[in-house]
Amino acid sequence: MIAHVAEFNAPAEVRETIGMQGFRDRVLPVLAALAGYEGNLTLLDRQNNKLLGITLWDTAENGQRAAARLEQERETGVEEMTANSPAPTFYEVLSR
Repeated sequence: MIAHVAEFNAPAEVRETIGMQGFRDRVLPVLAALAGYEGNLTLLDRQNNKLLGITLWDTAENGQRAAARLEQERETGVEEMTANSPAPTFYEVLSR
């Protein structure tokens, strides 16, 4: 299993309203239709104004295809939240 992790740095009120609404409206419907999708987590660090969006994929190939498909949605979210967002990364999941 592979985890794709996208980080967003923006004030909490923006992440929790604009950011999460965009995720629910634009990203979730696409995720559910993609091959190999296994689930997602959204982690919030209020103290450091950071949100991690984690999607889980059955294989690295499916995760990479999904990341390419969703890159425009990530960029749209960054613009809407006026967030800083370093390049997403992939991790191998060792336990679940």
